[in-house]
Amino acid sequence: LKKGTADLDILLADNTGLYFSQERKAADISDGGTPPAYLLSKLDKNFRPVFEKDYKKELKGQRFQSFQVMGNDLYLFTTDYIRKERLFKVYGARIDKNNGELVGGFDELGSYDLETHRDQYDMKVTPVLKGQSFLLVSNISSGNRFSIGISLLNKELEKKENAVINLSFDPAVYQLQDVQYTSNHKIILLGKEFEAVQVGKRKRRTLVFKQFAMSIYNSKGDKEKDVVLDTDGRYVISGKLIEQQTGELLLAGFYSNAAGKSDLNGFFINRVDPEKGELLLSSYKEINSGMLGKSYTDDADGPDAAAAPSKDVNEYEEEEFPNSFVIKSIDINPVDNSIIISSEVSKLTFSSFYNQRYNSFTRTFTNNWIYIHRFVTRDILLISADKNGNINWINDMPKSQFEEVRTNENSYGTGFNYFFSQPDYFAPAGGMPFYSSYKSLLYGNKLVLLFNDHTSNHINAEYGDPVKTVSNFRKRSNIYGVSVDLATGKMSRRIVVTPNNEETVLMPRHGFVLNNEIIVPSWRQHLMAKTELKFARISVK
Repeated sequence: LKKGTADLDILLADNTGLYFSQERKAADISDGGTPPAYLLSKLDKNFRPVFEKDYKKELKGQRFQSFQVMGNDLYLFTTDYIRKERLFKVYGARIDKNNGELVGGFDELGSYDLETHRDQYDMKVTPVLKGQSFLLVSNISSGNRFSIGISLLNKELEKKENAVINLSFDPAVYQLQDVQYTSNHKIILLGKEFEAVQVGKRKRRTLVFKQFAMSIYNSKGDKEKDVVLDTDGRYVISGKLIEQQTGELLLAGFYSNAAGKSDLNGFFINRVDPEKGELLLSSYKEINSGMLGKSYTDDADGPDAAAAPSKDVNEYEEEEFPNSFVIKSIDINPVDNSIIISSEVSKLTFSSFYNQRYNSFTRTFTNNWIYIHRFVTRDILLISADKNGNINWINDMPKSQFEEVRTNENSYGTGFNYFFSQPDYFAPAGGMPFYSSYKSLLYGNKLVLLFNDHTSNHINAEYGDPVKTVSNFRKRSNIYGVSVDLATGKMSRRIVVTPNNEETVLMPRHGFVLNNEIIVPSWRQHLMAKTELKFARISVK
């Protein structure tokens, strides 16, 4: 790849080849004001180049939003703000998969009145209805008005439904978490509600995420019902919403018993009927490390009772889990419809510093800002529960990964840098971290985890056991695969690729799952030279 490649995403793999996007920054600091370039590349089945398309000409005057996939088709979405008319506009176009050219140019998909370009005008496109439609959500809030525009698009990018929803929540204590369009044509808004509480030794009042708020609208944007998700004194840490095959909504997450959220005390499962707007299940289960690796029986007192382990939980030493587990996926096991919650300890710290250098030859100063992103990703926690929220088993796989990415900006412009944003509904995740975290694949009655780990960690350790931290992925890491038996939670590990090296370090988190295969990229970046890109195809049998 040409110099300046800063981000990469595998979009689609099918019988025609592999498609991936690139974001390319200006590597020459003298071109610091040049906007990034967005490219689409295609490789054939043997990873040989077919085309590379730069959309600089097509994007002139518009702001790139995203590449998207619907079924086996590729699309490009952009936005624009028309100052004279004070309009925020959204555009989309289908891409010819043979050469990357736009089919028929851009279509205008939405136009919203905004007072100034400083008003919020973010947007997000996601495939819905089993990949048969697009859900276009635009943040069209202005001043004290909290509003979102929602459109349902078919494959020809024609609007099938269109609505504007004005929210009555106070933006100071509410944050949009998710928007979904269900198979029974309901719009679901899931938000975070914050509460002012006293935390810490000094009892300072601060806003703390308390619980989720769910509202159900019809396809025209008319509110039908609010679903009460009362946590009964608990404080939600994180959660994820999915639609099940039955059409019911499943919201699963972690909670703490205290506002300070110093510990993760349990997990919850809420199941909602979006057609009737009814909460069908509200299950909160206490968990601790003493429950790991144990088999559990059905609850004797119904779905709202605490899970009954095969032995008394009190016989085990209780130790709370850290509060930094982030849910990465929720899968439904087709064998018994059990719920598999996959989560990972994920921490990000950000710092920056400024320095000034004097060039005696030019007698000038260069002002330079250094930005440092530090990613710490550790244990993977897996929870299996039946459809009523009762615990089947809990297990933890210890690992320790540390990754640091430095970027810079100087007085001449922006140097080689990366983008990363905190996870909220409209914010893209960015490419970082590159080599840490993991990819999961549900195959038969197994859950397969793929990740980089230290070359010394050949066996699955127990929770709390020390493990080697991998930070030098080029010299001290292998690609490991862990197979998890979904019936028992038992894990087995094997080396898939050994070892990573100076030329090739695989990036499992950026992998693409295709049936029983995971296609994993690997790149070697250079500040002022070409980025070397490779792909691996890993099969699960």
